[in-house]
Amino acid sequence: MTTARLVNVLGFLMVAAAILWALSVQRMLGFNFFGGQYLYFLMALATVVIFFTHPFLRSRPRLSRFIDVPLALIGAGAMITTIVMFPELIDQANFRDYGPLGLSLAAITILVLIEGMRRTAGPALTIIVIGALLIAIFAQYLPSPLTGRPFRPESFLYKMAYMDGNILGAPLSIVGAVVIAFIFMGSMLQATGGGEFFSDLAAALMGRSRGGSAKIAVTASGFFGAISGSAVSNVVSTGMVTIPLMKKAGYKAQVAGAIEAVASTGGQLVPPVMGAAAFLMAVTTQTDYSVIVVASLIPAFLYYLALFLQIDLMAGRDGIKGVEGKDLPSASEALRQGWVFILPFVVLIFGLFFMAWRPEYAALASTAAMFLALVVFGYRGARPGLARIVQAFRDTAEASVGIIFIAAAAGIVIGALNDSGVLFAITGAILAIGDSSLPLLLILAAILCIILGMGMPTVGVYALLSTLVAAPLVELGVNLISAHLFVLYFGMMSMITPPVAVASFAAAAISRTGAMRTGWSAVQLGWAAYVIPFVFVVNPALIMDGSVIEIVFAVARATIGVWLVSACIIGYLNHPLSAPLRLSYLALGILLLVPGLVLPGGLWAGGGLTLAAGLAVLSYEFLIARRKELDLV
Repeated sequence: MTTARLVNVLGFLMVAAAILWALSVQRMLGFNFFGGQYLYFLMALATVVIFFTHPFLRSRPRLSRFIDVPLALIGAGAMITTIVMFPELIDQANFRDYGPLGLSLAAITILVLIEGMRRTAGPALTIIVIGALLIAIFAQYLPSPLTGRPFRPESFLYKMAYMDGNILGAPLSIVGAVVIAFIFMGSMLQATGGGEFFSDLAAALMGRSRGGSAKIAVTASGFFGAISGSAVSNVVSTGMVTIPLMKKAGYKAQVAGAIEAVASTGGQLVPPVMGAAAFLMAVTTQTDYSVIVVASLIPAFLYYLALFLQIDLMAGRDGIKGVEGKDLPSASEALRQGWVFILPFVVLIFGLFFMAWRPEYAALASTAAMFLALVVFGYRGARPGLARIVQAFRDTAEASVGIIFIAAAAGIVIGALNDSGVLFAITGAILAIGDSSLPLLLILAAILCIILGMGMPTVGVYALLSTLVAAPLVELGVNLISAHLFVLYFGMMSMITPPVAVASFAAAAISRTGAMRTGWSAVQLGWAAYVIPFVFVVNPALIMDGSVIEIVFAVARATIGVWLVSACIIGYLNHPLSAPLRLSYLALGILLLVPGLVLPGGLWAGGGLTLAAGLAVLSYEFLIARRKELDLV
């Protein structure tokens, strides 16, 4: 059997195991496995796949086999042995009866996970993991107030490898139970023509307006990015079509790449899936899933509103017209042919909100409903065959192996800091900063989230930051959901913020322009994501926490504020804006984004006055635009 075929078989087994586990088939058959045994099975398969597909010596893959094959066999062998001995190892951990075999298996597992993560996620996260382990080892020697507990190797290894809250913590559990199911849903959607359908629908709905090519990119990327779980993979899959289309329409190369990067990254923030972070957030905060989804709606709306406004105003400023009608598909025809691709989202929302299905079951039921509809009705005269299913399995496996290792690595970091007691010291230091200045703490937390995000997949970003950053914010009185959405937003901004900016750099490679220029253009276009989290921390009405009047009032003010700030950034609002006018719009926009409670006069006087001023400005601008249209007629 060739290496490629072996990798495909192992990837198929991994995805099949995740599907069977999500459907609880093992319980139906009378087998009661520990969740840890299932997770070790996933890690064993992922270990072989990663070590075979990411050689140690990338420039000399044949020579690298003499290193990769033994490491893969040792790592997978240790994990399979752990599966067999898992009940006994759990007992040893609980009774502190540590054995040499258990210690050896734990040490091998940790080392293999670190090396596999280095090959898939790069050096940044690897340094963080090794740093966390070193902190745990030398915690008692750290200066006060960071001094931690003495390091006990036997206890540490057993806890790390076999007990909940470490490698087998919530991040890996959510990946094994939920994330793979949603990746499979997205892969099946893409393999059967869903990506093409959503691109056609976006083109039909948005293509004729000015800047239509960019609006197509934003709509299509937002649709697919919501379930892909990775901003980079979304950039690569949709950007190959959308970025050349934007360049052809007249957008600069770095701007075209930045639009795609910001749109794809934003997909991870769009409910109901949010790159599967919503489910981990529900578990972490012990909040009902529906509350997370509802809270995420307005911030996601404001994020994409700012992006749409900027590309529209940029098109007006630069004279970029829409796509010619003859080159666009018909919306009715696209819906007639591809309605089956809307079906899984209907089933998903119905199952999650009305039937209270488990997320993984809802994802698989949605996938099954779509597949059956495609078998019966087809798409553009074609029906999915075995090749499409195999492709979906292969794509799911490729996307999942790296996330499995990153989730396990996040568990190592969280477990090491928890076991050493340093996490409590870090929390105390953060709380001390917050006691003196909450705004300063939020700024430092935002910077820390961007640094720690390091381009990781959504689940890995949130898993790490929810423990290190969100918990101290909550202790300082920040709304629970606000704090967790805050760290998710800024963690995802690492995808577009230089110098890491992996989504921006991937888009730059496609648009064939400078990586840093694309990154800074993405920061400009994604400005709302750097501002809105501060706003909903101070004003929870933007996450649906308040009365109906308060929520409507907050949304109206934030919408107009986003509009005016976007106009200032682009320098255009139906006509070129002079420097004084841009500064005026910026100032009014900021006042509208600032919660009315902190303005002079309070919510209704100060907030109402700025809202009236904003409405007056937009009304005046639209009257000017209307007069110009009438003059042209």
